Amino acid sequence: MVMVFEEFFGTEIPNDDFEHFDSPSELVDRLERLLSNQRPNKAAKALLRKLAKEQQRPELAEGLEGTWRREQIAAIVREILQ
Repeated sequence: MVMVFEEFFGTEIPNDDFEHFDSPSELVDRLERLLSNQRPNKAAKALLRKLAKEQQRPELAEGLEGTWRREQIAAIVREILQ
């Protein structure tokens, strides 16, 4: 699962971050800190556009050239954990 998250978030994620989280919200908190100055990669942008359309949440696809936003991270986490 760590590899899937790393692919979509375009960064190496320490295994410790995944071994000690109790809820998806806690995982989002950790990822938000880790990704604070990074931008979504091509795979993440494509998934966010898809989720924005499917979920009728256009805000997920807004600002994809900027840095990660919490709602984008949370949407991808939810999608992967389903």
